[in-house]
Amino acid sequence: KSVEFAKSHDLYVSVNAEDASRADPDFLAEFAKNAKAAGADRIRYCDTLGTLGPFQTYEAVKRLIEESGLDVEMHTHNDFGMATANALAGIRAGARFVNTTVGGLGERAGNAPLEEVVMALKYVEGVDLGFPTERFREVAEYVASAAGRDVPGWKPVVGHRVFAHESGIHVDGILKNAKNYEAFTPDEVGLTRQLVVGKHSGSHTILHKFEEFGITLTEEQANVILARCRSMAVQLKRALFEKELMYIYNDLVRAGLMTGARS
Repeated sequence: KSVEFAKSHDLYVSVNAEDASRADPDFLAEFAKNAKAAGADRIRYCDTLGTLGPFQTYEAVKRLIEESGLDVEMHTHNDFGMATANALAGIRAGARFVNTTVGGLGERAGNAPLEEVVMALKYVEGVDLGFPTERFREVAEYVASAAGRDVPGWKPVVGHRVFAHESGIHVDGILKNAKNYEAFTPDEVGLTRQLVVGKHSGSHTILHKFEEFGITLTEEQANVILARCRSMAVQLKRALFEKELMYIYNDLVRAGLMTGARS
């Protein structure tokens, strides 16, 4: 009756199937058919407890569309870390709508993050929705601030460490061709690339960082600095700040170990 009333007022109707992922499939299909008969435009398939995996999601959504003929809207939760994967699986099965939130903010472990779904669609599925993705970091910070939270550094797509490279072989690869270790460019999501000096760094990182400081080192000098950097990073249990690199360099200059370094 609610659907019929809404349609009688020329409204677009999406019928919510709460906890659809744990419902009896036959009952869910019958529910969807009745909703369509009443005039519903689409059904929201909710994995309310986030208990599905992407393979199960694909099969369930595909069956629902085939049996009901209704458009499906995906609503996924991240309790097992699969909200984005399940949203994509639903789309692959034929769903045309997806619920997302900025940063995945939502009940319990959250929902499918807007930025993850958009970027995964573009680079995994080859579907470009035309979003101004260069504002993703800005929007993530705004929403996190409004919610009294931080954007975790490791957060996919928008975390500040997504484009932080420390491992020596990674930095060497990045300096030769960024595509070696980056699926998309930092500026595409409003971030910048960082070459981090830490316990896993190699001499190429040191040479590059000091070139940025306007100091040209020899390979031997870079290795001397690298050894000090690795030791300090282990002691501090973190990567080093740029000023700490200069502290190390100046100590070595005073010790007479940087003879020939050019600035």
